[in-house]
Amino acid sequence: MNDGRTILNQWADAGECELPGEGATDQALSSTLMKGLEILALYSDQEDRFANAEIARRLGLNKATVSRLCKTLMHMGYLRRDPKGNFRLAPRILGLSYPVMAATRWRHQLVGPMREIAEMSTGNVTLAVMSGDQFVQVQTVGDPVSFPHIPEAGITGPLHRSASGRALLSLLDGQELYDKLAELRLRFPEEFEAHADLTAASIARCRSEGFCTSYGDWRPNIVALSTPLGETDDGLRVALSCGLPRFRAREDVVENDLGPRLAEAARSFRMMGIFKPPFFA
Repeated sequence: MNDGRTILNQWADAGECELPGEGATDQALSSTLMKGLEILALYSDQEDRFANAEIARRLGLNKATVSRLCKTLMHMGYLRRDPKGNFRLAPRILGLSYPVMAATRWRHQLVGPMREIAEMSTGNVTLAVMSGDQFVQVQTVGDPVSFPHIPEAGITGPLHRSASGRALLSLLDGQELYDKLAELRLRFPEEFEAHADLTAASIARCRSEGFCTSYGDWRPNIVALSTPLGETDDGLRVALSCGLPRFRAREDVVENDLGPRLAEAARSFRMMGIFKPPFFA
């Protein structure tokens, strides 16, 4: 019997993927625009400010190029300088996300049931969608007190080493799944191999039991559960997830109580007609 790592690599072998810079299609891309966006992508809830030299080091650019790019982003209103001279994201950048959030009005219909799950689990409940090689949270409900990070819409995470990401991967079938796995293996070769067994097992579990779990695979101090919901009319794959601080999570409760409840909630959500059900449901 093939193990999970072997199966996942066989699926990735059957996929096709070409990253920017690896083929002729690179001529159609704007390298200057990509560098500017890479600067914005450096920021996270854990790193909210950068000096010019640090940006240059992270991206392998010279300081003059970074200075020019940052001045341009400041002119556009997407970066600002704090009193110490560090570059920070400016509030105007939130305006870029508004049209995306406004197009996901369906999430508001789920806030009430999500709040019930959050109260029952004493955790934070989120809706995540697939975007490229990551998931993006578009709705969060719960109490962030004593939570290791601030659960807000806009948080991104890896598909291949998180409960949300693996639940989203389970929604892909055939060549679409193979191509996505080929992309993940090409972008993150070491992480892909290290988490291959768990990723394969989680995809299979989502399809058979309706949920998967993750014990610190993405954030070491978080235990997470996730269930695939389906696909929206405009093509977004969506997963429902619940996160708990690790010190508060009992494995028997997570596996035998919270997991099945989350899967049952997903079945109820699908009956609302918002999502096209998964092919395995």
